[in-house]
Amino acid sequence: MNAYKFDIFVMHSIVLENTEEDGIYTTSCDLLEIGPLNCPDMNNLNVIKTMIRDIHCTPLARNWWTDFSTWEDFYGILRAGKELSMHLIVRKINNQLEQLVNNVSYIDLVDENGNITIHYDETFPTISQGFKLTAKRKRLRRLKDIAAYNVAKSIVSQTDIETLDIPHSLRSLVLTYLDTHSGDYRTV
Repeated sequence: MNAYKFDIFVMHSIVLENTEEDGIYTTSCDLLEIGPLNCPDMNNLNVIKTMIRDIHCTPLARNWWTDFSTWEDFYGILRAGKELSMHLIVRKINNQLEQLVNNVSYIDLVDENGNITIHYDETFPTISQGFKLTAKRKRLRRLKDIAAYNVAKSIVSQTDIETLDIPHSLRSLVLTYLDTHSGDYRTV
């Protein structure tokens, strides 16, 4: 079974201030330097996670990401008129990403291990944010890994593990499948 663990990387967070002076409507943008960083819209994030995790439901080759040797080959093969299962998956996910609200997102990269990187920008009236979502593929072979992965899909944070009645032997495994949040907070 292929499982995907997500890393949500904050690329930028910009505060938008709309002002009207002398009948002129302007927007100023300032990088968010102090204060809590906002997470991506949870509804959109859950939809993205579901569409990535549901790749295995699509009828295609087992190792669909190995159809080419590099990401550049992806476009070269497509220009040559050949369409592989990789192209079908990327098109399907990009079409689903276009349906999300308040954002612009697309698949940025699929690497040789089947890890998927999605560029995700969202804009609201007061803030514009950019994220890089990396879905890291991991092959699950043992039943306890599959159980830990399925539990982690329903948990938001490490605090949930402590409050739920999860067996001690499973807790450390569940932690390995939780989403991680990171960012370059100085050079954004």
